[in-house]
Amino acid sequence: ILSIFAICLISTSIFAQKVYKFPSSSNAIVKITVDTDLWTVDNSDGILTISPSSSAHSNNFVCMMWASDDPTSETAIDDIAGQASTVVSSLLTDLTWAEEVTDFENNGVTFVGTDGVGYYSSDDGSSTKMVTSIMLLMPDSTNVLALVFFSTESTYDKYEDSFLNMILSIEPAN
Repeated sequence: ILSIFAICLISTSIFAQKVYKFPSSSNAIVKITVDTDLWTVDNSDGILTISPSSSAHSNNFVCMMWASDDPTSETAIDDIAGQASTVVSSLLTDLTWAEEVTDFENNGVTFVGTDGVGYYSSDDGSSTKMVTSIMLLMPDSTNVLALVFFSTESTYDKYEDSFLNMILSIEPAN
């Protein structure tokens, strides 16, 4: 009985993982492994959007990734960093950024990022404290991707391990 239970558990965890290529076109730059039991993915219109499957948390956590429009431009990194900053500052107010920029390499992808805290203002005038990060990903010598996420602290605490595993699964598509 324990053997059957273990096989069922392994089968369930294997089928709950899906590898998405981004962009979804034939010219994919990276691939990312997502636990589809926990996350919903929209990989269309040149933007990969990931949010929790749970309707109780889907509005409290959003991750977006997009590629540089012109990765061979001399200003490609500055341009995409500016786009990511504009996305964050258009959604959050009273932003405070960490003084340190984090950089590391994983699976052949270079990550450079910074974390921050800001407030999302609702239409009713209330505001919600959100944590955010901007990451630039360089999976090869040409391409640059931006990854931005926003989350309430409690939702981030709930999904942190799975989210970090998902981010660390990113690797070059080729």
